Amino acid sequence: MKKIIYYFTLISCLLFQASCSSFLDVKPQDNILEDEVFSSINGFNVALNGIYSEMNSSDVYGSNLSGGLVDVMAQYFYLENREHIYLPYAGYDFANSQYKGKTEAIWKKMYSLIANSNAIIAKIDEKKSMLGDPYYQIFKAESLAIRAFLHFDLLRLFGSTYSEDLDSKVIPYMKKADRSIEPLLSNKEIIQLVLADLTEAKDLLKNSDPVLTKGRLNLDDPVSNMLNYRQYRLNYFAVCGLLARVSLWSGNKPAAKSYAEEVINLGQKPGNEIFPFVTDQAVNNSGDYPDRVFSTEVLFALYNTKRLTIHNSLYSYSLSPVQLLTFVGTLSEGRVPQLYPNENDYRRKLHWAQQVNSTSNEVLYFTKYLDVTDTEGISIAYKNMFPLLRISEMYLILAETATNMSEAEKFYNILQVHRGLPEQTILSEADLDEKIQDEYLKEFIGEGQTYFYFKRLQKTAIPSPVRPGLDKFPMEKKYYLLPLPESETSQRN
Repeated sequence: MKKIIYYFTLISCLLFQASCSSFLDVKPQDNILEDEVFSSINGFNVALNGIYSEMNSSDVYGSNLSGGLVDVMAQYFYLENREHIYLPYAGYDFANSQYKGKTEAIWKKMYSLIANSNAIIAKIDEKKSMLGDPYYQIFKAESLAIRAFLHFDLLRLFGSTYSEDLDSKVIPYMKKADRSIEPLLSNKEIIQLVLADLTEAKDLLKNSDPVLTKGRLNLDDPVSNMLNYRQYRLNYFAVCGLLARVSLWSGNKPAAKSYAEEVINLGQKPGNEIFPFVTDQAVNNSGDYPDRVFSTEVLFALYNTKRLTIHNSLYSYSLSPVQLLTFVGTLSEGRVPQLYPNENDYRRKLHWAQQVNSTSNEVLYFTKYLDVTDTEGISIAYKNMFPLLRISEMYLILAETATNMSEAEKFYNILQVHRGLPEQTILSEADLDEKIQDEYLKEFIGEGQTYFYFKRLQKTAIPSPVRPGLDKFPMEKKYYLLPLPESETSQRN
C-alpha cells in the first residue's frame, strides 16, 4: 500500500459545530501541519469528525456497504431487467470490471479512513495532558473503535468464516499512519486485533462516556457539541454491541451473549432507558416526520445530510427499471406480504409504499430513508440518521445464543412486541433459525447486515428474490469470498 495524504474533513453542520467547507491536507512528511491539527482539543475533534463524515462516502457506508452492493448480494431485490446496473453484483461475477471497480473503491476508502484513525492514535498519547479528561479517553477510544470497525467489515467482506480457513491469510491490519505494505494476516489474527482494539476502547469509555450518565444527548449545546449526539459517535454501547457482533462472527457465543446482555441491561434499564424501543406514537404519527429508522434504538449511526440522495439513487419510485432496487410484486402480493405477513408490522407500515411514476406505472419502493420534514424540530435527531448498529441486533444475538428454547423465545418475542406483532411460540431449533433469519431480512434492509448474516452461517441457500417463500437461491462458498483488489495483489507479487 502506498502512502497517501491524510484529509480531515471540516464539516459544517449543527451536529458537530465545525465550520469550514474545505479539506485540511496533512501530509506524512509535513510535521508542522500535523502538529497544528493536533495542537488542541478542537483539532482532535475535527480530525475525528472528518473520519465519521467520510464514512458517508458512496464508496463505503453511503451505498456500497449499506443499501447498495451488499444488500444486492443478499438477494433482496428483483432485478428483472437484464440491463439492470446491479445485475453483475447479484450474480457474484467478481471478474466483472464493474465488480472490480466497486471492490477497489471500498478497499482504498476503508484503508484511507483507517490511516486517518491511525494518525490520531499515533499522536494522542503524547497529547494526553493537553487533552485532559474526558477528551483523551473518548478521542482515543473512538479512534481505536473506528479502526476496529473498519477492519472488521473488510474482514467480513474479503475474509471467510469457514473453520478450515481460520489460518488463511486475508487482509492486513494497519496500525501505522502511513500506507506502507503490511503482511496479510489470517482470519483468526484479524479477529484478535479487532477484539483487542474494541476491548481497549471499552475500558477507556466506561468511566468517561457521557452516554452512560446523561444518555444520547441529542440536543444542541450553545457552547460545544463535542460530547453531545453520542449516537453519531462510537460510544460505549456501540463498542459493546460491536464486541457482541464480532464475538458471534468468530463463534464465541458466550462472549457474544455477555456483551449483548450488557447493552440491553444498561441501555434499557427500567426507569432509565437510554436506547428505548421505538414507540407506537413515533411510528403512527400523522405528520410528515415518522421515525422510519427507529432512531431511539440506534446504537451507532452516521450523520448523513445526503440521506435523501441515497434514497433517490437506489430506491426512488421515479428511477428507471434498470436502476431501481425494490422487491418483487406489490404491497398486496409478492415479497412484501410474504416477508411481513402481519400488516401491523411497523416495518411493513413504514418501509414500503407504492406510487405512480411518470410513465403511469405503479411502483413498489423502499421508504426507510425518505426525507422527513417538520416545523417543530421533532425530527432533528433522526432526519439525517444512517444506522450502522441497533439494539434489535442484540436481541437477535441473545435469541441465537440462548441456552434453551424458552430463553430464545423470550428475547425473540420482546422484539416482536416492539414491532407491533404478537408473541409467537418457537417450535424447534429449525423454527428458531428460520425466525431469526426472517428478522434479519426485515430489520436490516438498507443497512448492509443481511449478506454478512448469511456469510457467517455459510448458508447454502437463501430466499429467492424472484419467488421468495417458494424458491431458494443456491449459495456456493465462492459467493462469500470476494477476491482482493488488483491494486493490492499487484504489490504482493
